[in-house]
Amino acid sequence: MTENIKVGIYGYTAYSASKFGLKGLAEALQQEVIGENIHVSLIFPPDTETPGFAEENKRRPRVTSIIAASSGAMKADEVAKIALNGIKSGNFTVPCNFEGFLLSIATAGLSPQRSFLMAFVEVIAAGILRVAGLCFQWNWYGSIEKCLEKGNSK
Repeated sequence: MTENIKVGIYGYTAYSASKFGLKGLAEALQQEVIGENIHVSLIFPPDTETPGFAEENKRRPRVTSIIAASSGAMKADEVAKIALNGIKSGNFTVPCNFEGFLLSIATAGLSPQRSFLMAFVEVIAAGILRVAGLCFQWNWYGSIEKCLEKGNSK
């Protein structure tokens, strides 16, 4: 479940930190430029089939691959098309697939929302998505424990 890296995931410590930082940067920047009618878009694509991703798969910890297996990779041209359309639409958060859409709702926090309908969906869905998120996390922790017991985390 690496869509958007809006959650911390084993093996992605530095990467997660940089993505969390980008979210804060984008939120603050949006406030600073909205008076000029400039809209910031934040896009965290899922695993994307690129030569770099293929290399990453050779090196990342086994447990990271197990956790990431819950989410499929997307083709680079699909991600690019979704990103461009999201930017054109002026959305602050641009999810690339359904999982990213759910994560965007679950991690909305104080992020800008230009759509009243989506704001309503975020408010209504927050509780159930928290429960779903806890289930995912418990599953991930179970996978980490199993790998560590077997001495198989790397």
